[in-house]
Amino acid sequence: MIRKILIPTDGYGLEDHVIDCVGHIFPFAEFHVISVVNTYERGIILTDILYREMKESAVKAVREASSRLEEMGINSVRKTIAEGLPSKKIVDYAKLYDIDLIAMRVYSRKSTVSAYRLGSTVKNVLKKSRIPVLTLASPCDKKEIKKVLLLTDGMKKSKRAENFAILFSSIYSEKMEAVYLQSKELENQRTEKILKNVEWKAQFWNVRVEKNVVHSYQSLLERIKDNDMVIMGIGERTVWGCKIGHLAQFVATHSPAPVIFVHKMKERWSERTSGK
Repeated sequence: MIRKILIPTDGYGLEDHVIDCVGHIFPFAEFHVISVVNTYERGIILTDILYREMKESAVKAVREASSRLEEMGINSVRKTIAEGLPSKKIVDYAKLYDIDLIAMRVYSRKSTVSAYRLGSTVKNVLKKSRIPVLTLASPCDKKEIKKVLLLTDGMKKSKRAENFAILFSSIYSEKMEAVYLQSKELENQRTEKILKNVEWKAQFWNVRVEKNVVHSYQSLLERIKDNDMVIMGIGERTVWGCKIGHLAQFVATHSPAPVIFVHKMKERWSERTSGK
């Protein structure tokens, strides 16, 4: 399912935990490593000296990321240096090379006032990319997928994530937990219907589903701790890109497990789910 993975890197080693995570979980994938020389940074005069330093840093970044993957026994690594606005170049590259997953780190600031804020590049990639994006805020020891948590609200954006999660679970785990974050007691009947629908779809793929309802962000984090991967929708699309809600930002910055945000199913995945 996940055949090609794109890892953006800036050379500071801050995404090493992302490289380790996807390298262990998807060892047979083809990896693409990209570093973008940001020639669109506002307020910076791009002198020849600064440009050379940024270019050298990008070359070093892809070299070190590739070496880290190769140390894990992964030899199918493609290295690329690009120039321009990082988020746009990442999204364009993913589309051009038919990437299945973009893997990025987010800042982990759980104890600060900016705890829910995403970095500008990852935020813009999430808003613009139609390819699933995996985020990871801090190092984790996940080396295989035994259980997947699907966070759903039954809306259109979540339906795509549901289908992705079921297909993903059928390949990597065969066990899934469907979770609904319920804010009002009046939602009981709707919640039950949504979770039962997920269970019904999953049975055709031999995926066992555990259904749970949580009522707070903290309770959600407790459920995530029992899983190896989180899958959820990213938000409704507008002319400016996908909306990133408060919940999505919270999960991205606080989840102890990697999170895959799904906006759209790739054609070959949709064919598999509709043909089952």
